[in-house]
Amino acid sequence: MWGRGGDVFPIALGGILVSACAALAAAGQAPAESPVPPFAVSKLADGVYAVPGDTGRGSEGRPNAGFIVTHDGVAVVDAEASPLQGKRLLAAVRTVTPAPIKWLILTHHHPDHMFGAIVFKRQGAAIIAHPDRTFLARENGDEGLVADWDRVMGLHELQGFAFADTPTIPVPHDTTLVLGGRRVVLYHPAGAAHTPGDLAIWLPAERVLFAGDLLIEDGVAMVVDGNSGVLLAAIAHLDSLGARVVVPGHGRIAPDPRAQMVLTRVYFDSLRASMRRAVERGLPMAHVLGALPPPDSGRPISLASRKQRNAERVYLEMERQVMGASP
Repeated sequence: MWGRGGDVFPIALGGILVSACAALAAAGQAPAESPVPPFAVSKLADGVYAVPGDTGRGSEGRPNAGFIVTHDGVAVVDAEASPLQGKRLLAAVRTVTPAPIKWLILTHHHPDHMFGAIVFKRQGAAIIAHPDRTFLARENGDEGLVADWDRVMGLHELQGFAFADTPTIPVPHDTTLVLGGRRVVLYHPAGAAHTPGDLAIWLPAERVLFAGDLLIEDGVAMVVDGNSGVLLAAIAHLDSLGARVVVPGHGRIAPDPRAQMVLTRVYFDSLRASMRRAVERGLPMAHVLGALPPPDSGRPISLASRKQRNAERVYLEMERQVMGASP
């Protein structure tokens, strides 16, 4: 089903209601699955699971993913950074259920969260995502992005790759879906927060939130493809949900579901205040960035590099704000 606000509507995929697809899947053969070791699985609620990524590495680590088991099949949350990782995520799902993979929900279109999507598309999954696939690293086109990501991941990881992040079910705004009897609320910030295509996934009955990269374990989410003010508004909305479990885009799931929201808010409030003071005092950006720890060579999303890149972005935001060009 598909809806906005209080309205919920049935979704048709090729004229077939989502709730009727299980019978067709049962009649066919799923593609053969590669014998790869599964990632570990952590149960969050009845039928709701996290597939934890790396801890302690911030945005540089393998991201978190997850999946939701419904009456009609499985909804996977994010697809990992390569087809090989996608296969290991699929293997993780198979340690819990043999049910068909019916949906893949992408929290955004950065390659570390979606380059494994082809694995699930080949399983027959409908791709649920925001339709805006743009971000800075994609400025050289899809071919340039693949070449850049090949240097990050290696050819072995990317064997079998094809783009599969264009949504078959586009979600351009806040939307409520009913997938196999489970209510899934997709929240899109009012503007670009982490990216223009952000979606947070909220399961109100289970009070589980998959935040994507709006939240990172160390609080230093990136706004190079977004805006710090929009991100702070998004965090305030997520905080208002009263989640029991919050899965960040990267890093450990904190015992206190609000902990990473507080870290993120404190970091960006402080950064915005300091960048505004610098602009008001007439300090050039180069002077401000030079006072920060230098970025790490060859590590564009290490903690030091993220802080540098965020400072540059927020300085420009505050410059426009002081000049009256933006709120």
